[in-house]
Amino acid sequence: MHVEFVEEADEFWSPLDINNAIKNLSEVDICRLHSIAKQYSYHCSMDVDEILNEAIFRALSGKRKYPINVSLIAFISQTMRSIAFNERRKNEKHESIDDSTSSLQDKSVSPEEKATAYQELNSILELFKDDEDITSYLMGLYDGFTPNEICEFWGWDRTKYGSVQKRLRRSLNKHYPNGREND
Repeated sequence: MHVEFVEEADEFWSPLDINNAIKNLSEVDICRLHSIAKQYSYHCSMDVDEILNEAIFRALSGKRKYPINVSLIAFISQTMRSIAFNERRKNEKHESIDDSTSSLQDKSVSPEEKATAYQELNSILELFKDDEDITSYLMGLYDGFTPNEICEFWGWDRTKYGSVQKRLRRSLNKHYPNGREND
């Protein structure tokens, strides 16, 4: 199997580019981000400014990579969604004594496999950038959440969860009729 490494600069914005893009946000964009942060603040214990500031900090610090093919508003919005989701999950774990949930992460995954998986996830997220339910579902899976945790966080019942899974599966089958291509 041939693996080609692409320099990070070819795939992600630099912190300087992100800083310049943030400085150039219009008032409308800032209000939109604030409104999105307000929506996510209802799902966790963080306030609006904390979520928005944390998302910007993660982007500028390089803690969260900003793919060049994603709009800044979408990137910050997805970052805020992930922050709110993780914050709520963290708070629920502190309240719960049950530690029986096993980790879905395999500690033996190579850096090449992680890079490939990350690229595939970004490709799939790009396909569904206009479908908030599928994006929410994928981000939950990526963060290792159980179906019950995803349903609880987004206020879904199991029927909606199954519907989102089915819609994702059908769309992927349509987009990849021969399955995922491996090099």
